[in-house]
Amino acid sequence: MARRKENIVYHNMRMNLDNEQHRRVHRILSDLNTNVHKSVNQFLIDAADAYIRKLEGSELTNEETPKSENCRYITREDLEKIRREIKEELQREMIIILGSALAGGRVIQMPEIRTEKNLPQNDAEEGINADATTIGLASSWG
Repeated sequence: MARRKENIVYHNMRMNLDNEQHRRVHRILSDLNTNVHKSVNQFLIDAADAYIRKLEGSELTNEETPKSENCRYITREDLEKIRREIKEELQREMIIILGSALAGGRVIQMPEIRTEKNLPQNDAEEGINADATTIGLASSWG
């Protein structure tokens, strides 16, 4: 009598050869290249595992799986924050381009857009390389 191993489980599969999908799978499994794939069993395990990983997060099993903390929905506030950041970055870039064009094609180093939070005491402290007129025109554009 064969000794039963406690760490092995069996799952049976039945194929109906009248079904085209079943016939296709049967044909592949019958002629599987074992030089590439370790065994038919390992091939089926790998295929099932790949499919299961692809479906991860869906209602694949009956038990409730805890939601991943990394996966969360984006809120309207998040979208608004992203929109503001993009707008501010675009304004900075356009001010630099405009300032450069007004300065005769020379590239000038522009400070960050001035807000109430980051207003400097005076322009000399920041080391701005443009005259006051150019800065005034470029700042009023944004």
